[in-house]
Amino acid sequence: MPTFAPPSAAPLLAACPHCDALQQLPPLTHGQSALCVRCATPLYHGSTYAPLLPVALVLTGLLLFVIANSHPLLYLELAGRMQASTLLEGVSALFQSGLWLMALLVLFTSLLAPLLVLLALLCLLWPVLRQRSPSHAAAPLMRALHHLSPWSMSGVYTLGLVIAIVKLRDLAFVSPGIALYAYFGMLLATTAAHRTIDAHTLRRMLTLPNSHTPLPRLTPASKPLPPTAHQAGLLRCACCTLLLRAPTESHFQPACPHCGSRLHARKPGSLALTWALMLTAALLYLPANLLPIMTVIRFGQGDPDTILSGIQHLIENGLWPLALLIFYASIVVPLMKLIILTFLLLSIRRRSPWRPKERTTLYRLIEAFGHWSMVDIFLISILTAIVQLGTLSTIEPGTGATFFGLVVISTMLATHCFDPRLIWDALEQHA
Repeated sequence: MPTFAPPSAAPLLAACPHCDALQQLPPLTHGQSALCVRCATPLYHGSTYAPLLPVALVLTGLLLFVIANSHPLLYLELAGRMQASTLLEGVSALFQSGLWLMALLVLFTSLLAPLLVLLALLCLLWPVLRQRSPSHAAAPLMRALHHLSPWSMSGVYTLGLVIAIVKLRDLAFVSPGIALYAYFGMLLATTAAHRTIDAHTLRRMLTLPNSHTPLPRLTPASKPLPPTAHQAGLLRCACCTLLLRAPTESHFQPACPHCGSRLHARKPGSLALTWALMLTAALLYLPANLLPIMTVIRFGQGDPDTILSGIQHLIENGLWPLALLIFYASIVVPLMKLIILTFLLLSIRRRSPWRPKERTTLYRLIEAFGHWSMVDIFLISILTAIVQLGTLSTIEPGTGATFFGLVVISTMLATHCFDPRLIWDALEQHA
């Protein structure tokens, strides 16, 4: 059975999730962050906050979530007619248009995932605040929090709301509702809660390792590369960052004794899954850009708009900043992810030792910004819900939006399946 690594007193022993470098890190004070010495990946940040602050932020986020879902987001006034829109009406409008897959995607990423993340944090921190032992549900809650966090896109949805307000100014008078401010407040509270407590800090709040098996010493700093956790016979939990000794039996698949996640030296089937998802996204990219994503109907007439034609209309109306933002999020980011992932996969296939740090930085770039392509999907759901003024003006979503949503999901899954540690394995093979 796997055993715990010793608790991270001073110094902390950590393994980088992107290059697997094993390193000793000093204790951090509030406001400090630790970066990997080999690839500069952020490892963890220091925090002196008591559990009271993140719990208060989570409760604030939940209260604002309730307000955001019980009041209108936006008001639209045109020719004496007033139209209000709520969060759920955007999802309902997509369902009524027959785009149920897109509706489920918007529902999950803008409502369910942010709510479940807040609830999971509250359930994990509440026993700590009350000075009680963690419940038996702590392990599945930590796994749920780890998997749900990348799909919580309240920040992207907020950007979609801002773009919708700017885009609708030429059509009618638009005013924000109380739910818009509440949703933005929920975003700030959730972001602050995540900032005050990361996975490493959360694990140490909930429990401490119960075994003090000594770990191997690090090699002298004069060596060009620090040893990896794999070379030291250690496995890093991707969910709670705990280091454990790998089992001696090759057939035994260990699980993290803290959060229950399955442990692997490298992500199983990483390259094959990444190739499959990336090729799927590449095939979907063409119809996503060729088919109409929405149609603006005014006085019974309207022409379908693709992503590029919509950007062109924004430029013609003088909205250059908005046009550039949508061009970057909808065209550049998905294409950039496909190009970068192809480059990384080919470099690994060739076992290239060329500039591993820069290639890891490219991976971190698409990992951090890939989900912002969802802004177009959110924008369509918002506009479809609020611009329903009969013969005066109506916006209908198009099938291209569904293909574009599938492109975003495929590229996000491909990025998640890719294991950047494979970039650095080529250095060991050339050593």
